[in-house]
Amino acid sequence: LLGLSEPDDIFAGVEAGADTFDCVNPSRIGRNGGLYGRYGRFNLTRSEFKRDFAAPVADCSCYTCQNYSIAYLHHLFKAKEMLGFTLATIHNEYFTVQLVRGIRQSIIEGDYPEYKQRVLGDFYGGQPLRSHWG
Repeated sequence: LLGLSEPDDIFAGVEAGADTFDCVNPSRIGRNGGLYGRYGRFNLTRSEFKRDFAAPVADCSCYTCQNYSIAYLHHLFKAKEMLGFTLATIHNEYFTVQLVRGIRQSIIEGDYPEYKQRVLGDFYGGQPLRSHWG
């Protein structure tokens, strides 16, 4: 299924029978300073991140979050450095793959409805654990 990357769209695609997805949106969002997190998207260019030396998304295992701070990514975007676009894209692609992996596992374990409710509830209406939505 082409052109879907938001969590609710991916769940809808799965429910319609799709099992393969391709979309430029995670990289487009990344190139514009947006990162996906458990509690939605946030923008790296916001001034509150200028001196935040924590991982961009707490509890994320992607290369970007394991090796760079949100302050550094903020700096890269403000300086219009291409590395910032690349690192944000790496994170967003990882987020999307982990979402689909979680969907697959929830189907195998028989708790897809609960998984969907938890993921979408957190992403679209949950409360952030940190200023940048962990």
